[in-house]
Amino acid sequence: MATFIETADVTIFIDPAVSIAPIRYGLPPHDIELRRLNEVADKIASRAYESEIIVVTHYHYDHHDLGDLVPVDIYENKVVLIKDPKNYINISQRIRAAKFLKRISGLPKEVRVADSSTHVQGTTVIKISSPTPHGPTPKLGYVIQVLIWDREQRILFTSDVEGPVNDDAVNFMIENPADLVIVDGPPTYLAGTKKEVSNPDTALRALVKYLSVCTPKHLVIDHHLLRDLNYVKFYELLRPYIKKTKLLTAAEYMGREPELLEARRKELYGD
Repeated sequence: MATFIETADVTIFIDPAVSIAPIRYGLPPHDIELRRLNEVADKIASRAYESEIIVVTHYHYDHHDLGDLVPVDIYENKVVLIKDPKNYINISQRIRAAKFLKRISGLPKEVRVADSSTHVQGTTVIKISSPTPHGPTPKLGYVIQVLIWDREQRILFTSDVEGPVNDDAVNFMIENPADLVIVDGPPTYLAGTKKEVSNPDTALRALVKYLSVCTPKHLVIDHHLLRDLNYVKFYELLRPYIKKTKLLTAAEYMGREPELLEARRKELYGD
C-alpha cells in the first residue's frame, strides 16, 4: 500500500515498503515477481527520498522495511510519524517496532508517536486515527488510519483494516469523508481459513454502509483483495451500491493494468 502524496505544502510517504509472499500455492516467488519486487522497491526509495514526512501505520514488513529492500536512509532528516510502538500493539509488532526504531536511530529529524494526533504544515492537515484492529480481532495487532487534506483534496488511507470489518475503522471513514479513499480490502483468498481473518461478507456490509453516507470521487480497493485472482467478484458485489464513485485498483488509478503476479504464480511457473 506504499503511497506517496504531494500537497501544496509538503510531500508525504505512507508506509514506504514492499514485500512478497515466500510461498503461494506451494511455490516460491517466480523470477518475474522478484524482478518487479526490486523495481518497485527502487521506486519507493526514490519517492521516499523526496518526502519530508514519512508515516508508518504499523509494523508488518510490507509497511515498513529494515533496509532489506528499501534503504533506511530514506528516513534521514525526515519527520517520521509512527504507530505507537508500546501501546495497542501485539507482541510480534512490538518486537518489530523496537528493531525498526533501533535501525533508524539518529536518522530522522523527529520521530512522533502519531496515534490520535493531528499535524499541520501550511494549509495541509494530517489527521491520524486512534489504533484500529488489523482485521476483525486484535490478534494481528493494530494500525492507524491516515487522513490528509489541503485546499485541493482530501485523501484517506485506511491501512490494513481488512475490509474494513470493524466499527472503529468504518466510523473513522464515515466521520472523515474524502475525495480519494485507499482501502486494503478483505483477504478473500483466505476466507474461512482462520477466525482472525476478515469475512468478505462483513467487509461488503461495512463498505455498503460507508457508501450510503459518503460519496468519494475515487475508491481504491487493493492490497489484500488483489491477492485473489477473482477480486473483481468482490467489486461486482459492491457496484450496485455505488452512486458516482469510481471503483478501481491502485494500478488502474495510476493508469496501468493490474498485474496480480502473486495470484498468478502458478501461471508464471507454467502450471
